[in-house]
Amino acid sequence: MHLSGQLTDWSINDLLQIMQVTKKTGSLDIEGDRRGRVHFHDGAVTGAELVAPGGSLIADDRSGVADVLYVLSTLDSGSFSVGAADGPDTSGWGVEEVLADVDALKSLEDDLVAAGLFESDGVRLVSDIDESITVTSDDWMVLVSLVPAFTFDDLEAKVGRGGAVRVLHTLHRMGVAAATGDVDESDWLDRVADDVTSTPDDPIWLEEVSEDRDTSTQTQEDETPASDDDSLEESLEEALVGLSDEPAEDAQDERASTEVPGVSAPASTTLTDGVYDEIRRLRSKVAEK
Repeated sequence: MHLSGQLTDWSINDLLQIMQVTKKTGSLDIEGDRRGRVHFHDGAVTGAELVAPGGSLIADDRSGVADVLYVLSTLDSGSFSVGAADGPDTSGWGVEEVLADVDALKSLEDDLVAAGLFESDGVRLVSDIDESITVTSDDWMVLVSLVPAFTFDDLEAKVGRGGAVRVLHTLHRMGVAAATGDVDESDWLDRVADDVTSTPDDPIWLEEVSEDRDTSTQTQEDETPASDDDSLEESLEEALVGLSDEPAEDAQDERASTEVPGVSAPASTTLTDGVYDEIRRLRSKVAEK
């Protein structure tokens, strides 16, 4: 059967129905603003192609065929013709099944148009969701292609170090995170040390502290006479001077009497009041002996 004509007289759906009713084996060529081809075997759809200047999209599964027909169904002008079959020689799918998939895609399109997303200048992902969602493997592949590679520092700048660890560990646990390039784990301690000693810019999640500080209180404190605690600190530092790595020569004679058992700290160590009390208690025990 030779069949050709204009799309103004026959819709894509009509042509598919004719191919199924006549149990035609052949390929339906569509010429218009878009070019495509649909393959049939005994009236069943076995594949489809979408022809573009840069190459053709060849679909041999039901979902892909629906995608091609979804595009071709938007044509309301152009020509069509049926030629010899040059598509997959398989059992294929019924026309009703494929058209149902096309109608489902059109329904999704209507929802996107109503939401203002279909022709918007840009689309961003919302930051908060009400509940967990499931993404198909195919959709995940598309989302990944839109997200550039990032580093742990990038995450830390957004959500803090703890949040970055949680997020990255979640991605690792799900098996969807992979390091880019070769990672030499032998020098990880060196890299951690570099991170600690370096002074990078504060992450944006840290609250900025104003440099305009009132120094009057600090000046007043500096001028205040030394309290008893200050005197105690000075005496303790003198007592502990013998514990430093390089003690002064004039303090060596006093080391035996001033050294506190159980305490190992250089004289320059700043101690809290609680530690002072503990040292006083230890010294009193030594004095009693």
